[in-house]
Amino acid sequence: MDWKTFDDLLSKAGACTVYEDSRAVSGGTMAAMVRVNGVKKLAVAGDAAKFEGEDAGGVKLCDRTVANAAALMETFPYTKPQSHQGHAFTLGLGDRLGVAAPGQLRALAGKDVFPILAQQSIRELTLTGRTFPDVIAAAAFGVFEAGYKGGYGADGDHLKTKEEIKYALDSGCTMITLDCSAHIKDDAAGLTGAELKAAYDALPQDLRAHYESRYGDKDLPLVGRLDAGELMHVALVFSGAVTHAIDCYHYMESIATTPFDFELSIDEARAVTSPAEHLIIAMELKAAGITPVSVAPHFSGEFEKGIEYQGKLSDFVRDLKIHQEIAEKYGYKLSLHSGSDKFSVFSSFSKITGGKMHVKTAGTNWLEAVRVMSKKDPALYRRAQKFALEKYPESSKYYHVSTDPYSIQDIDLLSDAYLPELVDLPASRQLMHISYGVLLAEDWFKGPFYDMLDKNEESYYEGLDHHISRHLRYLL
Repeated sequence: MDWKTFDDLLSKAGACTVYEDSRAVSGGTMAAMVRVNGVKKLAVAGDAAKFEGEDAGGVKLCDRTVANAAALMETFPYTKPQSHQGHAFTLGLGDRLGVAAPGQLRALAGKDVFPILAQQSIRELTLTGRTFPDVIAAAAFGVFEAGYKGGYGADGDHLKTKEEIKYALDSGCTMITLDCSAHIKDDAAGLTGAELKAAYDALPQDLRAHYESRYGDKDLPLVGRLDAGELMHVALVFSGAVTHAIDCYHYMESIATTPFDFELSIDEARAVTSPAEHLIIAMELKAAGITPVSVAPHFSGEFEKGIEYQGKLSDFVRDLKIHQEIAEKYGYKLSLHSGSDKFSVFSSFSKITGGKMHVKTAGTNWLEAVRVMSKKDPALYRRAQKFALEKYPESSKYYHVSTDPYSIQDIDLLSDAYLPELVDLPASRQLMHISYGVLLAEDWFKGPFYDMLDKNEESYYEGLDHHISRHLRYLL
């Protein structure tokens, strides 16, 4: 079958538009993403037995299901996530809605960036009612629609337990970001003097002996000698996290059937990560035979959701330099979490890391959808913001934000023309940023919102392209 015959058969199914970049042939299978009578489908001809769908006179029209995504990834391997090892700059994009990938990929065209298109935490899955297979399926269909063949990854983000890790790997995730926050003893970070000594002495004797023999009274790389108080502090705060990380990594090795990328997140600790803490963690991992792909320290300053970096850039740069030296010495990249919209730090981060870096963004892809809503369905936006304000105490349990949502001007006094401006003002931007969960749980919102996005797909793709391209201008 040729493409003309394919198109002729499709036309008999109804009003049809083909996404031209998606056209692909593999063996005896011919496929393309299409819209038939306004509904987006995967059209498959020839060898289509693996796909579930309705036969439309020689072309099978398939819904974008997990089962069809599995068939797509088997037939067209470029739609399947893969390890990103060997790529210098990796960008975590994420997609809470499952429709963003084609727009995200526009921004990457012609650029040496490896995207992690599927990037979700268990918290995000819970709040959106999705699963890891759902997330990966959406990315696969988006990659196919865009005709993108450069490879992409899937990140089980901020996972905390072996059960969560197994779920992510079994679902097809190629990256695991391990969040050790439950094993970091933040309460011990502020101890001094006798309290510090008493807490340290309560640790198991073999653990104390291990840290003292390896790091006590020695000239350590890059940080020199630690005094007794510093060593006790590191052992108290981070020894549990290190043990957990090593245990989880070896568990991943035991169950993984394909290569995976391991990122260690210590950015959820309340205190800024010191060079000594980072170094000892790196040395412990090396001693256990583990080289992560990336590590995310807690950098100086505030990295709140959806707004610019807050803090002294000079402090951030000073700390970043020593963290980068440690990362280089032990063979991994630094990772910048909550990287969306932190434009003021991007150039420094790129230059100091030599372009070998991982940057995580995600939530602002949702905000670009909210921006489209503010323009195309102002009535829905108004109701959504009022509801988000009402539910703010619930949403704010999950995210740290500093702006006061109650400072937002009464939306009933604002014109429709002004509503898109609210998506950029810090208070209303952060309010909507953290409210995706409570909104998507409401039938009055979810259905009309997705319908609005579907009808304005091109506007959404253009917004994503513009927003992500702005990030890349400073990072590349």
